[in-house]
Amino acid sequence: MVRLILPVAATLLVLIAVRWSQPEALRVDGFWPLAALAVVTALGSALTLGLSRVAFSRTAPWIRGFLSTAVAFVLLASFTDGPGPAAVIGGILVALAVLFSLLRGGGRALRAEPFPPDVLGVARLAARFVVPAAWYLAAVQVVPGVQSAHRWPGVLLGGLVAGGTLVAGTVLGWTRPWHACVTPVLVDGSVRAAYGGIGHLVGIGDPSTGEHLRVMGSGGVLADLSGLLPDSLPDAFRRQLDRLTPGLVRAACAVETPRGVLLASAGYGDAVHLWDPETGRAVHALAGHLGAVNALCAVPVGDTVLLASGGDDGRIRIWEPATGRQVRVVGPRGRWVVRAMCTVPVDGRILLAAGYADGTVRLWDPVERQLVRHLGAQRGGVNAVCAVTVDGATRLASAAGDGTVVLWDPDTGERLGSFDDESPRYGLCTVELDGEVLLAAAGDGVGITLWDPASGTRRGSLGTGSLLTMLLSPTGWIRSMCQVGDGDDAFLMLAGYDRAVEQIRLRPALRSLAAPEGAS
Repeated sequence: MVRLILPVAATLLVLIAVRWSQPEALRVDGFWPLAALAVVTALGSALTLGLSRVAFSRTAPWIRGFLSTAVAFVLLASFTDGPGPAAVIGGILVALAVLFSLLRGGGRALRAEPFPPDVLGVARLAARFVVPAAWYLAAVQVVPGVQSAHRWPGVLLGGLVAGGTLVAGTVLGWTRPWHACVTPVLVDGSVRAAYGGIGHLVGIGDPSTGEHLRVMGSGGVLADLSGLLPDSLPDAFRRQLDRLTPGLVRAACAVETPRGVLLASAGYGDAVHLWDPETGRAVHALAGHLGAVNALCAVPVGDTVLLASGGDDGRIRIWEPATGRQVRVVGPRGRWVVRAMCTVPVDGRILLAAGYADGTVRLWDPVERQLVRHLGAQRGGVNAVCAVTVDGATRLASAAGDGTVVLWDPDTGERLGSFDDESPRYGLCTVELDGEVLLAAAGDGVGITLWDPASGTRRGSLGTGSLLTMLLSPTGWIRSMCQVGDGDDAFLMLAGYDRAVEQIRLRPALRSLAAPEGAS
């Protein structure tokens, strides 16, 4: 209801300002016709954009791409008296997007999408500009007591919506992390690190050498003009262009198939993408979600391994990665936003543990599609979950926005212990070295805390120091982390606000820690 009330109130304030400043542009007999005009304009726009998003999300990716672009052109043309300036500008932007994409490598740049994500971004922005203006023009005709001498009040409404989108996008472009996920993946028989972040890109690197091996995805064709700009363009400038590219890869995971290991990535758009990590070739684009995808997880079921994905629409979708076929859907739609997932064994079966924005962890049976257990609640939403072995038994850990990391018994739902650093936690993983199993948790400005789940004591911290050091250190602002390798080649990989995916060699780091700090 709030999402409907706020647009109506904002639209009404804009119309009142227009009526007061330009009485000849908008002639109204009284307040109630003006209020009715705001209701029709705002609600009509919200419903149109919402329904179009649902309709497009249920279609194949190539159809969705074509329809998004076509609808944007139709709306632009209907707003003008013909192919006016708005339609011309929109056409030029879309044409440039396609041209830049072709210059940057054709089908290799487009990958599994019929249009690069930037084309869809232009179409959505055009729709956000034109839909409120079109509804304003329609409302003027149907609401009694309202006359509009000019079209520019509608342009103002559409411009506010589009301008708000641009401002929000620019703010996100300068405040979101460079990398939002990192995960181990087997490439050519060796364990590598796969990472994703801004610019729709998924990269693979070798932690032992620090070498970047390959990149997959579309790097953005409106912001990153590397196909046209000279090669001598400074790397720093290119990185800033990449940062403004719409989209963020929020999740990545490796999944085994009869064809070999595939790498799944998701976040930007509504699709889950599957890649061949050895060649960088796109394998599948899995369409079905109605919002951003925040979490991916490989799920062993019998003799096969399936892929689970969850996100803003609340649904957990189970896919057959070898064919790209959706097997089943778990959970209700729209009730809870899925932020994190992992698997955990319970009573001889593999359950899917999902962390939600409402602060809860729910255990689902991925085969029967039933809710098995509900684990407590944490404030601020659960941002990460992982399974950890404690004295031969599998436990479940969850990290939340309130700074707490909680250890659960998945068999009973009992809360076994916790620690709190009073700062949001986003990264959570297990660290295993020389027979010792620790939990590593990281977030904003707190460094990396290592916790012994068996004894309930802190093992120590990495990357901590003065406030200024924490603000400037790459280990101070982490969004995802994982262990890659073992023995002397064991690394803790860190993805967050630093421009590079950082790595810490675990053996010397653990040796440098102090003795356990005592019970929490």
